[in-house]
Amino acid sequence: MLNHTSSKILSASNIQKRNITFLKPLVSTVVSHFLFNKEIVAANQLEYAENETDSKTKQNTPITNETDSSEKLYPSHIPLNPISKGLVFLKSSIGSFTSPSNNININQLGETFPILSNCWLDYSYKLLLKDDKFDGRDILMNKPDYRHILKDYLYVLEEPELYSKTLAYQMLQYLNKNKITLESREEVHYIDDINHQFVYNKYRQSHDFHHLIIGDLPTSIEGEIIIKLFEGVNMGLPLGIIGGLLSPLHLKDGYIIRQLYTKYLPLIIDLDQKLKCNMLLINWSNYLLKDVDEIRYMIGGNDLVSFSKWIGDDVRELKKMRKQVVKKQQQELEEL
Repeated sequence: MLNHTSSKILSASNIQKRNITFLKPLVSTVVSHFLFNKEIVAANQLEYAENETDSKTKQNTPITNETDSSEKLYPSHIPLNPISKGLVFLKSSIGSFTSPSNNININQLGETFPILSNCWLDYSYKLLLKDDKFDGRDILMNKPDYRHILKDYLYVLEEPELYSKTLAYQMLQYLNKNKITLESREEVHYIDDINHQFVYNKYRQSHDFHHLIIGDLPTSIEGEIIIKLFEGVNMGLPLGIIGGLLSPLHLKDGYIIRQLYTKYLPLIIDLDQKLKCNMLLINWSNYLLKDVDEIRYMIGGNDLVSFSKWIGDDVRELKKMRKQVVKKQQQELEEL
């Protein structure tokens, strides 16, 4: 919660934050250079360069000559030794808790999470390979890139009377409503196995589909916590479980925290028991012209269809309540 007592202090704080944001890449690089090694410097430079580009044109074009390209397993790969990767993990762990809205920290943490992530990635790859009921093998064979595939369906927006109920139409509308671009999901950088990299990239590109399919969940912190909990429960995603359970504490609002733990978490666990598959097994590109409710029924029957009808609006009300509380607290502080 804010502790400012006047608009003047708020203004000064904003200026200070802008200065800190400007200095952060420089400070991070200098500290990395003296304490760590050149690989960490390369990682920081690439991440901050992409973040700066994202804020302007959203063109993810990593530019660094610090990493030997001969060591790369895939174009966006940044090979790190175990110590370097551990330091990135430590840095991103602290950053994810102090600034949970910073996607750089979240992305780095998910890719460098030790042991558990490797176990999960190995399990998930084998799950895709062995699947013969849904789309697991199809995903491995065709390697869909949803960021680019969706571009081929922009035409559906011109004919809502024909396509308004389709996954393509609703997905494009969802992205537009939440101001997300088709290329907004960051490429994988730190995973040192080509098969694992593909699995994690598939999960990352599917994240927005999960938001929509579960029930048009907003991209607010409440919506992200709920979808992370779902991904943790349904997929066994380590970052989903840990992030979903710890992130509510950052809100510092007793009522919101209780709602997330005692209401939504049990509902998600109950819903997952009724789903027919791990969501990683769905190749969304196969269903872009299908009715969204038909897809929900395929995955979770009437239980998922019913759940999706109310969860999004319910979470938006929770978000609205939180903002009202924050606004009231700000007003009370300013009146002191």
